[in-house]
Amino acid sequence: MKLTKEQKAELEDKLTYLGGTVELLCDGYRVALQVQRWKGLSMRVMTFVDGTFKGVWFRADKPCPEQKFLRKSEKNFWSPSEKARAEKIFGKRAVAKDPLYSLKVTMFHPDWASGKAAISHLVRVCESVEIAPEVQP
Repeated sequence: MKLTKEQKAELEDKLTYLGGTVELLCDGYRVALQVQRWKGLSMRVMTFVDGTFKGVWFRADKPCPEQKFLRKSEKNFWSPSEKARAEKIFGKRAVAKDPLYSLKVTMFHPDWASGKAAISHLVRVCESVEIAPEVQP
């Protein structure tokens, strides 16, 4: 089951202020989105799966089912200036053929720029997304 437009708008509103928290059931996992302080005065929406976040989920070389809830980030291993310097030394063809210069580093991050981005991602990657029922202490 997917979220309706009204539900998405309501969830996005809850994630606009510091400390705003939303809990969802996504493919059998309990995913919590919470607005927290980031660097300086900026805020980010943090993702917690089943109430925790584990450092193992950062690494792309060890696939985990929880990674689909996180923000994927890919960067080139070599900066453009380093690649240009290698092209001067070895030539364009040699650098283009060498797989070393096309390496990418992939990581998964728990933070999102906005609640809308986080919710849109979850709706896109999950089969079912529902608002989690309140847990009574």
